[in-house]
Amino acid sequence: MKKRKLVNSLLKGLNILEAFTPSQSSLSFQELYLKTGFPKTTVFRFLRTLTSCNYLSFDSKSKKYFLGPKVMSLGFAVLSSMDLRNVAFPYLEELARTSNQNVNLAILDNTEVVVIERIKRWQMLDINIPVGGRLNCYQTSSGHAILAFSNQEKFLSILRSLLKDREVVKHIGPKGAKLIKKLKEARLKGYAVCNGEFIKGVRSVAAPIFNARSEVEGAVYMPVLSQATSREELIERYAPLLLDTSKKISAARGLPAEI
Repeated sequence: MKKRKLVNSLLKGLNILEAFTPSQSSLSFQELYLKTGFPKTTVFRFLRTLTSCNYLSFDSKSKKYFLGPKVMSLGFAVLSSMDLRNVAFPYLEELARTSNQNVNLAILDNTEVVVIERIKRWQMLDINIPVGGRLNCYQTSSGHAILAFSNQEKFLSILRSLLKDREVVKHIGPKGAKLIKKLKEARLKGYAVCNGEFIKGVRSVAAPIFNARSEVEGAVYMPVLSQATSREELIERYAPLLLDTSKKISAARGLPAEI
């Protein structure tokens, strides 16, 4: 099979844009040079091009670059076109109202979970993750809920990527044994619970959402402060509400009814 030719200049431009994260929303020329590993002349050329097209902006005072309005508009265009988000929204609102808790909707993107919708009932400063924010998939209930119901091929591909990072292996165990055990429990129960693994003092519960082909395509999850909500209350009071909501969204997405 012939290897498809890729446009290297486009890939380099995308790599520069992907260097910006929620924790590093602004970067200097030197930081971008170190993060990308590209020659300085290449970084300079792409920064000039991306800035002139408004994909990046430059702050002359801090001497740092940040994502520009063009990137933001692309992001919101993608989110607004996502069927899952549109279909799920009224059910998420209802869940937030009946539970009086914050409710989020997330999808999987390689080894990260991307938040595509948030319904806020009250402010949680410790976990103020915006729409478009990214979390890892191995320490979060939303990640566990999606991975637990993913097909074997997809899961093994993600696991191989995770195992390349020594720091991640400390959390998921050799060959991912710890993670696999948690995913088996989530699959058995139908939902996933995390207890401060991602952010200390915060626990969460998540349930998967399926499409018409019975494939998992996302998860609805509810984060709570540990000091306000016990693990038992999260499971006994909120997990059933979450499961009911995920089933309603899945049905609205075309998942065949159980016989």
